[in-house]
Amino acid sequence: MSTSSADHGDPTALVADSHPDRRVSSASVGRHSRSAGVHRATTMRLPQQFDYRLRGLGAEPTQHARTGPARTDLRQRRPRHGALLAEVTVLVAVAALAAWLLQAFIVQPFSMPGQAMAPSIQAGDRILVVKSSLLVGSIHSGEIVVIRPPKSLACTVAGGRGGDLVLRVLALPGETIKSADNAILVDGQPLRERGWYASPSGEVGATAIPSTTLGPSQYFVMGDNRSEACDSRVFGPISKSSIVGEGIAIVVRHGHVFLHSL
Repeated sequence: MSTSSADHGDPTALVADSHPDRRVSSASVGRHSRSAGVHRATTMRLPQQFDYRLRGLGAEPTQHARTGPARTDLRQRRPRHGALLAEVTVLVAVAALAAWLLQAFIVQPFSMPGQAMAPSIQAGDRILVVKSSLLVGSIHSGEIVVIRPPKSLACTVAGGRGGDLVLRVLALPGETIKSADNAILVDGQPLRERGWYASPSGEVGATAIPSTTLGPSQYFVMGDNRSEACDSRVFGPISKSSIVGEGIAIVVRHGHVFLHSL
């Protein structure tokens, strides 16, 4: 090895001494560097071409992955809405059936047709009536009942559902009732009323009560407004079978909710 060449840092000399068969000039090294740069540049484009060819596999699946769950949620929500609608339908049907059964067999509303029960019940009041088939025990004096009047009715019924009347029971089966000196006597004793009747008309009113002895299952009924005479004073005692039910409460008055027990 020549020390002079090594001392001057000649790269050509170093390569020549070390590898005699591989002499590389500065120009060839430059060309090699440029070609390597071109190769690297070409190599850098490959991923872009690779990404372009695989774009459908790289980007689009990500978008589908985002929209996929939303579609799945829509498919899952539809059965839930259907189930909810079915539940609501069943509940409405059950409520309607319960209301029908309640009105058909237990209680029903009834509108007061006139002033026969004033001041206790005013015209247009809606009352709840318990069906007679559910009444426990005997009917007592002072109770309000809804009755079907006799077919040959000698007085005029003011409106009402099918001519039904709302009246108060004053005498029970086996008792004798009559009026004397503007007072009502039951079995010879003054009837103890609790201020039910309208004061202006008095206890008896203009129509007197003839002495009447009631048979088995018969009741004597009158309105609280004693000036109205469409009651047992005109058509006589009623049978228990003609009683539709017992009035228990006022629920509507003047078109508004009004709760008052009878």
